[in-house]
Amino acid sequence: ARAGKRQPWRSFTATGSVVVRVGRGAKDNDALVKDARGNDLWLHARAVHGAHVVVPSRGDDVDAELLLDAAHLAAHFSAARGEPRVDVQHTRIKHVKKPGPGAAAGLVHVTQESVLHLRVDAERLRRLLAAEVPS
Repeated sequence: ARAGKRQPWRSFTATGSVVVRVGRGAKDNDALVKDARGNDLWLHARAVHGAHVVVPSRGDDVDAELLLDAAHLAAHFSAARGEPRVDVQHTRIKHVKKPGPGAAAGLVHVTQESVLHLRVDAERLRRLLAAEVPS
């Protein structure tokens, strides 16, 4: 990022030194999805407002620990923050589309999703939040 220019996402170093990106708001979620590549993994807390989370991927299976890290970030940066259990949907970014022109910022249509029934681990979340990459 150029000095002084605000990034539309926050970045966190997760398991395996992978940098996971988290949208800052609805318009920023759109920018994050637009910037991602087709095989990147997309996550979002299901049925609540919240940040879109993107994990870079070439299309291989994402490591289970990395998936859990990204799911914790999706849960934390959502309206479900503080809940002990959160359902987190995930799919490849190529299965995430805007519903049409004029759709509200951050609103997407998701196909081929899977749902992770996350039990929030406070220690994992603390580690991730402490590993924010300065923008």
